[in-house]
Amino acid sequence: MAKRNRKRAFALAIHSCDHLVTEKHYDAAARILERYLNLHPPHARILRRLGRVRLFQGRPHDAIPLLAQALEIDAPLNTAA
Repeated sequence: MAKRNRKRAFALAIHSCDHLVTEKHYDAAARILERYLNLHPPHARILRRLGRVRLFQGRPHDAIPLLAQALEIDAPLNTAA
């Protein structure tokens, strides 16, 4: 049950963020992604989206660590292939 709820939370965070970014509501999108990260282990897709939101907000200095962390999470997957 917990795994199912985590998948739903992930899907909701992604969908909500994408919609809010389309509408240019960057602060709201960032809050959703930050809330997800506070409740769940870091996930590369969430970190990448939050990094992109930070870029849209004009905050590249905040985006870089998020994008770097996403790459670190994905690195083992890329080297295994």
